[in-house]
Amino acid sequence: MKKVLSLLFVALLAMTAWADTVVTVNFSQQGYNDQQQIHELTVDGVTLTFDKGTNSNNPPKYFNTGSAIRLYGGNTMTVAADQNIKKIDFTFASGEGTNNILSDVGNYNKAGKQWTIGSSDPSTQVVFTIDGTSGHRRIQQLVITVEEANPVTELVPPVFHPEDGTTFTGSLEVTLTCSTQNAEIEYYEVVDGEIDWTSYHYYNGPIYVNETKTFVAYSKKGGEYSDYVYATYTKVEQTVEAPVFTPASCSFADRLDVTLACATPNAKIFYSLDNELWSEYTEAIPVTTDLTIWAQAKVGDVESEIVSATYTKLPATTVEVTFDAIVDKGDGDTDRHHYTVVKDPVTMYVGDGTVYPDHYRVYASDSSALNFTSVGAPIIKIEFNGMSSNTASNLSLAEGTTGTWTTGGTDGVWEGSAQEVAFKVNKQARFTSIIVTLAGPTAVRGDVDGNGKVEMDDLSALINYLLNDNSPINQANAQICDSLNSTTVDMDDLSALINYLLTDRWADE
Repeated sequence: MKKVLSLLFVALLAMTAWADTVVTVNFSQQGYNDQQQIHELTVDGVTLTFDKGTNSNNPPKYFNTGSAIRLYGGNTMTVAADQNIKKIDFTFASGEGTNNILSDVGNYNKAGKQWTIGSSDPSTQVVFTIDGTSGHRRIQQLVITVEEANPVTELVPPVFHPEDGTTFTGSLEVTLTCSTQNAEIEYYEVVDGEIDWTSYHYYNGPIYVNETKTFVAYSKKGGEYSDYVYATYTKVEQTVEAPVFTPASCSFADRLDVTLACATPNAKIFYSLDNELWSEYTEAIPVTTDLTIWAQAKVGDVESEIVSATYTKLPATTVEVTFDAIVDKGDGDTDRHHYTVVKDPVTMYVGDGTVYPDHYRVYASDSSALNFTSVGAPIIKIEFNGMSSNTASNLSLAEGTTGTWTTGGTDGVWEGSAQEVAFKVNKQARFTSIIVTLAGPTAVRGDVDGNGKVEMDDLSALINYLLNDNSPINQANAQICDSLNSTTVDMDDLSALINYLLTDRWADE
């Protein structure tokens, strides 16, 4: 009986030595800022790596709402450990999508919110991918079960964490581990290159370091001592990287949404529009006029340098569209009828009239109308060049049309701002030409220099902008890969423009 009990006791010890390690990663406890992009973190020997994967727009980010990491469709999360990973339990926040979670090894159980792998197919790493091209999952916590390493019976030196040579700011937590079962660890401080034997410590928990220190440690077991190991930790002055503007200083045509980011972890960003009154940065800053923005990042009382970016609105431009009766040369039908003349991007509609070889003729009737519509920029002026006895004064603004209408002699001018301008024809009116002025060119994909054409000069302008970050370009036209709905101009846009200039078509058309 005693023998049986002894065997059970030995077996129990063996089971305890081989117990699994459970690592809990709660993302709300990592000190992340709201909407901070997440790349990598390590908790108790388990490393999590996040990547945007096939999603070109949305990388993984931490959000205060839900206290969770948001992984968007196409994003990946890699979990890696020194030993085989047996299972991972997921906890999600409310309000997320329903995307499937795919894994390169093992199986993810959607109903049980758990990933597992068979004992015959062990792995120290698993890559999770969020399925789909839209939507997202909100992961609050992961509980990762890792196999315990084979027990080490020979005496080995302890290991410092973090490793020797680490620099730090503020304070640093140092731990010591020894893979030898039941080994004890002792350590001393080193002063001026010599071990201070009076500073003996028995290691039983983290060492908190507030200044530059060197330690020496060894492990012991049953009267045997390991080799000494040393570690030096150097305290350095806290520095904070200056914020980065996206886009950087540049010119723009209509509007920019400027974002700020700081490479220093846990830094708060502040900005000012006059370098006097400062506000904490929380979301993109809209820019619609000439503006300089100052920015600074802070961690506690430590501040970065103040940096600034200047945005200059390009001068307003106009485009004239001319309806010339001599050029149009009539439509071959001298009977009164309604007709439409298109001069891209403006359309002229005549409810009752015709186009003679040398003039437009519009008649008065109950159904008569003369309308101009722009599918691009707003119309800001219409100039009528009339003919005697059938002058522009025979027109008046239709009900609902705003702006000012003035006539003199045979001519007339409308001024205002509208996508559509309508006239009532009170008596017959005749015009040799009609000039419609638009507020500016419509967005032209790839027209980086804003001259209305896509050509090699646009390629030069885009290259210069990407190299210098401050040359004036039409931001909207240069956002080629984002269909003019983004504020980011990057190398993808350059590649798309090169491809267009070579093939005379956009790759996504």
